[in-house]
Amino acid sequence: MAVDVNHGCKTLLIVCVVSGFVFLFGYLPMLEDGSVRTVMPSPMAIPYLTIHTNQGRLGNQMFSFAALLGLARLNNRRIALMPANHKVLSEYFDVSEFPMIVEKWFEPTRPWPIYNWMREADRFIPLESSIITGNMYPTSYTFFHHVRQEIREIFRFSDEIRGHVQDFLRQVKRVRPWTKVFVGIHIRRGDYIKHTAGGWLRDYEGREVDLEFFQKAVDYFKSKYSNVTFLAVSEDRDWCRKHLSQFGILTTPDSAGPAQDLSLLMECNHTIMTYGTYGFWGGYLSGGEVVYFTDFLKPDTYFARHYFRYEKMYPPEWVGISTTKPGYWENYTNPFLS
Repeated sequence: MAVDVNHGCKTLLIVCVVSGFVFLFGYLPMLEDGSVRTVMPSPMAIPYLTIHTNQGRLGNQMFSFAALLGLARLNNRRIALMPANHKVLSEYFDVSEFPMIVEKWFEPTRPWPIYNWMREADRFIPLESSIITGNMYPTSYTFFHHVRQEIREIFRFSDEIRGHVQDFLRQVKRVRPWTKVFVGIHIRRGDYIKHTAGGWLRDYEGREVDLEFFQKAVDYFKSKYSNVTFLAVSEDRDWCRKHLSQFGILTTPDSAGPAQDLSLLMECNHTIMTYGTYGFWGGYLSGGEVVYFTDFLKPDTYFARHYFRYEKMYPPEWVGISTTKPGYWENYTNPFLS
């Protein structure tokens, strides 16, 4: 039987290239179906950069990706995703253009630690650094605000999800035909207010959002726009139905999941948020005005000084509304410890 030597050589060459690619870089570009998109490495190719990931849900995974993309663009680097980050994001967004790390072959080189917001030094990540480390939960817009349009394109839900949300908004307008402006509201409760170990506000000496905030936030938008309809989403819709109807806020029906709720916030003209990464993305991706609950952390704690500074967490054009009375923090005792 005749042997096609050229074919055999080509096959051997492809195997060697792919094996070398894995050996040198520790990853393979993966398609969503799990197949391998072979890439010819070049000594002159710009090395890839990745970021270590956390066990957070959608909002936190979006932040990790956005921080990686923003820093990579500043440093003229390509990006690859860790499996945990890729798994969560690929369920909702098309991230197939970004290679996925094969962890068992990946050996991090010269890890680059980041702080809780971007520093000037982050513009000069060495080419030898293959992974961003340090802050496990990067939640500052400063890492990626310079690529916000690209972020908005990537974090775009499927036509099916967006179509479902748009159908819902049309139904609302049939009931409230005078509506010209939709304001989406995200109310975070859950792990923020647990009275047992692990409650975020308890751990970091914060105060729960109060009803006065919603009144002020609603008044803010009513003073600027006419014919406004306010739509609330939350993981605790029963609480919303019980407390928010007095402000003219409609609590949306239970949704199929986080993608539907976030897509609804994105389709609204403007946003009101309490706290949390999920609410941030609702406001950031909607592109309209954003009002947020501020002064909810006790000042001068280590966490407030070095991790969560409002001006580093929220763009300057966003409007913070405080309901903290003078002297409140001077007499503060952590109610979640009682």
